[in-house]
Amino acid sequence: MTKLQKLLSIASEPLSLLRPSDGHSLKLSRQLKTLVECRNGFSAFECALVVFPSMDSKGVPGIHEWNDLNGWRGHYRDVIDDEDYCFAQDLFGLQFALAKSGIVRLNPESGSVSLYAKSIEDWAKRLLENYEEDTAWPLAHEWQIVNGVLPPQMRLLPKIPFVLGGEFEVDNLVAVECHQAMEYWGKLYDAIRNVPEGQRVSIPGWID
Repeated sequence: MTKLQKLLSIASEPLSLLRPSDGHSLKLSRQLKTLVECRNGFSAFECALVVFPSMDSKGVPGIHEWNDLNGWRGHYRDVIDDEDYCFAQDLFGLQFALAKSGIVRLNPESGSVSLYAKSIEDWAKRLLENYEEDTAWPLAHEWQIVNGVLPPQMRLLPKIPFVLGGEFEVDNLVAVECHQAMEYWGKLYDAIRNVPEGQRVSIPGWID
């Protein structure tokens, strides 16, 4: 069993029951095409990880729509290439993207991008080994005990941003629809990207 197969064995049913259309899947790289054809979108680790389906389904954005450069990605064109494809996200909306160098991880709060894995198979392997830290599963579990099931189209955002001193605690987390979550993150990133360390920052409209 490959590591991707093992990840799929503990994941949800497909988020979309439709077969990936030729028109959509042909636009994907071989690795991502294989991923959506193995399972057309899924969640895992109590929805701390969400992999996007090929097309929008039940509120979960399709992978092409999610990567629309006129959407949330417009905030991050200085840190990720237009050709990089975000195909999955963790509990807080940290993005996993397929880039020329491999699988990279975008932190939408800070705008930092780091190499995570060399391939989809390596990505699955690392997730299985480090899922608590790399998907924020413990907080997903704790939050859902208190608040109920977190749907795959929702992400958890801090009432007080982490970069501004917010705690990684259930009481500081609120569920936000994923598009809106990324817009919040993008506006925060725009506000702090050029601010010297130690300077006060005001974020009007943060999860108001």
